Amino acid sequence: MSIVLAKLGISLICILLAGIVLFKKETLTTWLENKPVNALLAIGWALFRLAPFVLIYLLAGLEPTSDVNGFWDEGSKASLGQVVYRDFWSPYSPLYPYFLGAFLKLWYNPKMIVLTMAIMDGVALWLSYHFFRPFQSRGIFLFKALLYFLLPGGLVLCIVGAQEDVWMWLFVILAYLVRERTLRVEWYALILALGLLMTKAIFILILVPLFLLEKHKLRLVIPMVIVGIISLAVLYPLVGWEFTQPLDEAKTLRAPNIPSIINPWFFNHIGVGEKFWNWIGLVISVGLACLAALRLQKADYRVMLSRVWIVLYATMMIVQQSAYSNYIFLFLIPLVFYVIDWKNNVQVTLLLIFNVLCVIHPSYWWRLGMPCYMTPFDTFASLELFVDYAMQVSIVILTGYFIWLAFPKKDATLYSKS
Repeated sequence: MSIVLAKLGISLICILLAGIVLFKKETLTTWLENKPVNALLAIGWALFRLAPFVLIYLLAGLEPTSDVNGFWDEGSKASLGQVVYRDFWSPYSPLYPYFLGAFLKLWYNPKMIVLTMAIMDGVALWLSYHFFRPFQSRGIFLFKALLYFLLPGGLVLCIVGAQEDVWMWLFVILAYLVRERTLRVEWYALILALGLLMTKAIFILILVPLFLLEKHKLRLVIPMVIVGIISLAVLYPLVGWEFTQPLDEAKTLRAPNIPSIINPWFFNHIGVGEKFWNWIGLVISVGLACLAALRLQKADYRVMLSRVWIVLYATMMIVQQSAYSNYIFLFLIPLVFYVIDWKNNVQVTLLLIFNVLCVIHPSYWWRLGMPCYMTPFDTFASLELFVDYAMQVSIVILTGYFIWLAFPKKDATLYSKS
């Protein structure tokens, strides 16, 4: 449990520092108003991403663990020219291991994978400045950026957990920014297609509400279909149907999610592990996202995407039986920069608690042997199991709260600006 205690300790330090920043909100926002954004984002990244990386992996000499071992297996083999899905197993899209492999050409070490995640997190934050710029002053954005750097959900999951989920946000806003600059739907479509090939299969879910609202549907679909045909033409002769390996992730049982917390109260009679739960999860998450998109069809794209993104992937985090709390890293940026009211003490407090729980639970649950509770008595079988189950319930409830915050209300008139 040493890694759990380490994550908890780092998280509490982060919360303390975030509390100090929040206490000085007005002073800091005013001071940051006229400061150069690029320079301060670079300094913030160096202090809160690069410095922890150097401290943990270079000075302390610790080795990356957990998901990094899997990423290393993929990236190292890809860097040697092996074929994804045929020569090595991968739950990710086909270009993902080769992107990691390109960085491993610079430094052939598992620690380079962590550094790659930190670099991509910095790029996602920098692009987010350009994305949210019309709605937020420089001082407000930089203040929120400082909080984002300090939140455990960003710092710990990026540097200790080496999670890549933020890449999906990076690609979807990059696609929009390119479209805004070029006024070409085709470039927008191509970058979305690249995002799908570079990240995870679940990236395709956001394309449903985006397609629903798109006025130029054919101009969006045709480039993506062409990319898909080319991809299949390359993959199928090499690996056959093995390119469907990422879909196997849906079969993996994880926690916390709604099935995992209600299962014991139905004495394991709800069919946990069955495929129908995956379909139920998809229908609920994509359905809510489409409903949110329709309610925001007259809003600015940035407003629509921020809210729909959170509704979609936060819902997926608690309805899919293969989801777990690391997915907070997927929607943390739009949650921090657009949805959370940093003057609302309840929202802020719950966000901080949510971050800590999401950071420590995966490690705690895994080290307990990934328990699946069959009866109510199982949840009280030991103090450790009770703590685990209590964290699961808390994470699901808090995720539901943030979905509710992000979901557009029928009578709301505040969605045109932050």
